[in-house]
Amino acid sequence: MSVVKRTIAGAFTVALGVAAFLPATASAAPVTACQAPFGADAVPAGGLCSATSDASSAAAAYGDASADASRNALALALGLNGGIASSSAVGYAAPAAIAFGPGSVAEALGLNPGLSIAIAAPGSTVTVDSLGGVTCDGPGFAGDLTTL
Repeated sequence: MSVVKRTIAGAFTVALGVAAFLPATASAAPVTACQAPFGADAVPAGGLCSATSDASSAAAAYGDASADASRNALALALGLNGGIASSSAVGYAAPAAIAFGPGSVAEALGLNPGLSIAIAAPGSTVTVDSLGGVTCDGPGFAGDLTTL
């Protein structure tokens, strides 16, 4: 496995670890999961999430979220507890978007090789864009390491 792929896989694992510590949903209903590894599409019937990838990539979305990955990329989106998240990646990028709480919106767009993350708290909007930088409107966190 190449260094770039190991780095991207490590970032994906870190993002999933962060998601494990987020507050649980208020209802007893399970979170909708969409996983699209290596050329699969996932859109469950009646679900809020969607995930698509090509044969060289993987995408996963949970809750009210969408993820899209192509050309050797990884995308992760978590829209939990009233949050909305979207993540899109191409060319060795590995963005993660995590929105938790009512009115939170997280968007991550990875166009260059590297890692990026957008975490939005209730009532905030956080955007990470490989070309336009990061923006936080309200409480949240944004990081973009695509220049490394």
